[in-house]
Amino acid sequence: MKYTWLFIALFFWMPTAMCRAEAKAGTIKDAEFVIEKQKNNRVNQEQRLFFKAPTPATKNFNKPLATVKGLMVEELSFGPEPHRYLPFNLEKKRDSFSFNHYCRLGIGSLLLPYLEVAFNSAPSRCAIWSATLAFVPELWNKKSTEASVCLQGRYGVGAWLLQPSLDYQHNWYQYSDTITSGCSLHQGRVGLLFKQASPSQNGQVNLNFLDYPNKKISEQLLTLKYKWVKQLDNCCLQVASYNDIAGYTNHKKQQTRFILSVAPSVYLRLLKSMQLKAGLRMAYHNNPVSGDIPNFALCPMAKINCMLATWFTPYIGIKGMGVGGSVMPLHLHDVVAKNPFIAPSWTLSHRYQYLKLYGGSRGVVSPDLSYHLHLAYRQLKNQSRMVVVTEDQIKLKYNPVRLNYNPNDCNQLKATGLIDYSLSGTTLKTTIQASYYWYFDNKSAPIWWYHKPGYKLKPILTYSPHPKFLLKSNLKLYGPTTVKDIDGNKTELGMIINLSLGMDYSISKRFTAFLMVSNLFNRKHITYAGYPDKKFNITGGLQYRW
Repeated sequence: MKYTWLFIALFFWMPTAMCRAEAKAGTIKDAEFVIEKQKNNRVNQEQRLFFKAPTPATKNFNKPLATVKGLMVEELSFGPEPHRYLPFNLEKKRDSFSFNHYCRLGIGSLLLPYLEVAFNSAPSRCAIWSATLAFVPELWNKKSTEASVCLQGRYGVGAWLLQPSLDYQHNWYQYSDTITSGCSLHQGRVGLLFKQASPSQNGQVNLNFLDYPNKKISEQLLTLKYKWVKQLDNCCLQVASYNDIAGYTNHKKQQTRFILSVAPSVYLRLLKSMQLKAGLRMAYHNNPVSGDIPNFALCPMAKINCMLATWFTPYIGIKGMGVGGSVMPLHLHDVVAKNPFIAPSWTLSHRYQYLKLYGGSRGVVSPDLSYHLHLAYRQLKNQSRMVVVTEDQIKLKYNPVRLNYNPNDCNQLKATGLIDYSLSGTTLKTTIQASYYWYFDNKSAPIWWYHKPGYKLKPILTYSPHPKFLLKSNLKLYGPTTVKDIDGNKTELGMIINLSLGMDYSISKRFTAFLMVSNLFNRKHITYAGYPDKKFNITGGLQYRW
């Protein structure tokens, strides 16, 4: 009890922020099969997938206000609470689906066509299918011209739900206006998501591939995730597993890495409004780093939730506890997603987190307002950094980057807040996400000064002033930072503001005119890493629904 005051202070000292309550999965309104996902308390739940097929902009923003409000009032839950569900049968519900297919065709100031064709929720005898085909120039924070195909399905087999998917994306990257020689990138994924009604089980199998033909870099990655939950009288048991095997080729070098991990945990309800989660994560991998990362990792973890009110649900947790740690996978698609101009000669190595202390609060203040604040302190080893390689500049005619790994420990503090708000009685909806980074002990090794800015702000706003008009805006603001090359020479970057605007006008029930303007303020089209982003572009066209 000596340190009780410290934990109480942590609960009320943490700053607050916001998260939107996630929409319930599936388009079948009356289906009784509902698998409630266990929410990760980190704001950034997982590493973002390296590809993302173009999102149907009009479809997302034209939802009725009642539907938008419905996304906000989902009741917050503590942990896995499995129930018994009836078998999931798609065939019985297929008549309830409405066809929402569309085609968007336009042209931009870059004299490139814009094409997007989507078939949404098309029912068949025993499944529901969706498909998207797109050719997208430099729009909406995309760094390249992109062609993509996405196919997704949903099958109901007794008490099982199967969701196969196929994604393929081809990108053409150009470094700058003066350097016209670019690079081509192929990437894709074949995946299967499966869920069982009772007992609560779900898993996912993915095969990812990525190929840089002109850089002679490629990777094939197979991942398997599985989760099993069992409800007992006074507690709940959960077993989660993550496994992967990756084959990486760099010129004539080949590297095969794998990770096998399992994390058993137990949920205990201490009081009516308090829950304790305790567990142990065990992992074995074949990519050790001498003195930093062993083959076997053992990481104890604990977390306490306390639901004081629907608008105030604080939590606090710890991973590592000064004993052991956990391996954090690093694969090729994670690197390319951040910078496609990576140099061809480097190796991949996982990083290691041996302590994480985190906490925050989340809640639904009203049907129109929700928030989530997350604060995390982490101690990392073998942290990767992207640094400029000056000796390659003459040969490649641009500044490529390579991965270097910090030989010292890296201590990081990150605060992230998310706010989701929709104005009652109107079609105004906004989401604001802000992040602040604080890195400790970087003065002793200035070459490892992190390239990310100290803070980032990302507000998104949609507003419909008239039933026929829909306005959209997307702002990305990055604070000033310092970029350094491999020799430690630094370049100061000021604040970067990137604003994109969009407008849709409904001509008739089937036809809609759209206009998109990107990169209004970042006229030098650079990113916070000092490399080119998209440039100013205006694209307009028509959309047809059937």
